[in-house]
Amino acid sequence: MSIIPPEYLPPREYLPEKIYPLPEVRLPQKLNLGVFFLDRHIENGMGSKVALLYGERKITFAELRKEVNRLANALQNLGLEKYDRMMLRMPNQPEFISACLACWKIGAIPVLVNHLLRADEIVFRANDSEAKILMTSADSLSEVVKAKDKFSVTKHIIVCGEHDGKFASYDDFINGQPETFDAVECDRDDWMRIIYSSGTTGKAKGIITSIGDGIAAIAVASKYLLEITNADIVGGHPAFTFAFGFYFILFWGYNGCTLSITKKFNADAMLQTIQDHRISVLRCVPTVYRMILADDNAEKKYDTSSLRICQGAGEWMPGSVIKAWRQRFGVDLLDSIGSVDLNSFMSTRKGTPEDKLDSSGYLLQGVEGKIVDDQFQEVPRGSSGELVIRAPWGQYYWRRPDKQMDGIKNGWNRTGLICREDEDGYFWLKGRNDEVIVSSGNKIPGGEVEAALLSHDAVLEAAVIPSPDPMRGNIVKAFIVLEEGYQPSPELAEELKKHVKDNIEAYKAPRVIEFASRDSLPRTVTGKIQRFILKDREMKPGNG
Repeated sequence: MSIIPPEYLPPREYLPEKIYPLPEVRLPQKLNLGVFFLDRHIENGMGSKVALLYGERKITFAELRKEVNRLANALQNLGLEKYDRMMLRMPNQPEFISACLACWKIGAIPVLVNHLLRADEIVFRANDSEAKILMTSADSLSEVVKAKDKFSVTKHIIVCGEHDGKFASYDDFINGQPETFDAVECDRDDWMRIIYSSGTTGKAKGIITSIGDGIAAIAVASKYLLEITNADIVGGHPAFTFAFGFYFILFWGYNGCTLSITKKFNADAMLQTIQDHRISVLRCVPTVYRMILADDNAEKKYDTSSLRICQGAGEWMPGSVIKAWRQRFGVDLLDSIGSVDLNSFMSTRKGTPEDKLDSSGYLLQGVEGKIVDDQFQEVPRGSSGELVIRAPWGQYYWRRPDKQMDGIKNGWNRTGLICREDEDGYFWLKGRNDEVIVSSGNKIPGGEVEAALLSHDAVLEAAVIPSPDPMRGNIVKAFIVLEEGYQPSPELAEELKKHVKDNIEAYKAPRVIEFASRDSLPRTVTGKIQRFILKDREMKPGNG
């Protein structure tokens, strides 16, 4: 058995305080996640049930267990042990799930890596996690080839799909291995996975989640957010390597439902998959819902009657999108305050009345939260401050004691989100505390300004940053990507400024608006705007 160096894990004095108000989150101390997510359902008589849908393929729970056990034996023979790390870099496909389950049966830790990342980012994650093995897809192998000579620990590469044969083939690797496997005894405090932040606010950081925390979070979300049962078919497009996408695997394993894995993504392909796989729980980023709604006949062209509930995450979901979705598709579309660092959803807009659709909803059962000021004192209801929470889970960082110390205060998890709570218990998100702009002494949440801009029909994307000003210290500057059919002009810039003033406090409105093409803005590989790069450029002496 391998040992994780203590300095790689969070300092004990900065661990979150957890609360356990719900029976669903009280778990046994000894728990193997691979057995819990797979074998448990087979033992309960679900072996012949379809576990995974992938295009035309249907894979039962029993069939999946055989493949997982073959893979676990092969990995163990290669030297993968409890607490070792294995990097997974591939798009959504059944082998990704098999690899997670095999790791968990061994007691190893999957490291989730976006398959679009370039060589330098692969090297950083491989060396930071000290992954022994890398499993990747053939269609993105070229970047791994560029990276492999810089790996410090990673010695084995397994490739899913056809390639030139220079690396181990997944099919050959598991061929002939036994279909039974004795799962390693694990503890609920052992680690479930390492995921790296997308780098929208700086260098990516490793975020770790324990088995117990992961199950607690998915138990709450399953029962109180989406009401998922084993009768559901859950589907959507987000990648398993993202926190929102990884929840597909968590929902599936916890509930024993069927998971629809999307092979190709565009709005029509998503609607076709809903129809073909009879998806009942749809999970997509807000952009996808907007793309579908942009087709006035979408609900007439495809049979979406199987949908029971829909969820969005990953970016702000305007209330107008929720309202339109409810009206046209007849099912609720939920959005939440979520956190990659906490691997959880903290709120829900379930049943939210129309006048509060632009809020972030109310806290989920099992989550305790408060709004605090800079001195960590709770503020009066209606005032803005940082949201901090306690729950049956907490946030932990891999090899980053500095982040752990910043992330926990008096046992509370600091979300970094600036919110206010209204008289009815609804939370209104204004932005992140690392995106607050101080202008003439006023603290202006950039996210609140962006939300106001995005409510204008002409605005497709908005990124708000501080711009240095000799009198005010900083002023608010907005980069705007326009919707198709709109052209940049001084008149439109003034109209957007007025629109912001009409919707939020006038002093928060941008004083400078710069129109930009989508391709001109710095982005992560997943398409999120990197505001910190825009800010760094703006703050350079002599800029402009």
